[in-house]
Amino acid sequence: MKTILSLTAAFAFAATGATADTNTFQSIIGDAAKIQRDAQEISMQLKNKQPDFEAVKAKSEALSNDIKELRSDLAAFESTNPNLTGQQKKDWELVKTKAELLLIFSDQKNSLLSDGDVKKNRSMLRAYSDGIAKRAELLQQTAKRLSR
Repeated sequence: MKTILSLTAAFAFAATGATADTNTFQSIIGDAAKIQRDAQEISMQLKNKQPDFEAVKAKSEALSNDIKELRSDLAAFESTNPNLTGQQKKDWELVKTKAELLLIFSDQKNSLLSDGDVKKNRSMLRAYSDGIAKRAELLQQTAKRLSR
C-alpha cells in the first residue's frame, strides 16, 4: 500500500513539473510571437511613404519590453534546470542562440533610432525589424519543438 501511495505521489509531482515546463514553453512562444508582431508593425510603418516616426519609437519600446519578458522567461526556464533529452538540449541551445540574435538585432535597431537622423536610417531600421521578425518566427518554431 505504501508503495502505491509513494508511486502516486511521485507521478503527481512529475506531472506538476511537466505542466510548469509546458507553461514556461508557452510563455516563451508567446513572447516570441509578440516580438514578431511588434517587429512586423515597425517594418510596415517604415514601409509607408510618410512613416510616423513617433509610432515607430513607441512600438520599438514595446518591442524592447517584449524582449525583456523573453529574457526573463528564458532565465526562469534555465533556473528550473529540467531534465532534457539529448535532442531537447540541442533545441534549448538553439532557443538561447536565437534569443541572443534577437537581442543583437534589437540593440542595433535601438542604436539607429537613438543616433542621428531616423529618416536617413529608415531602410536599415526596416531591415533590422524584418530580421527581428524572422528570428522571432524561427524562435517560436524551435521552442515548439522543445515543448513536445
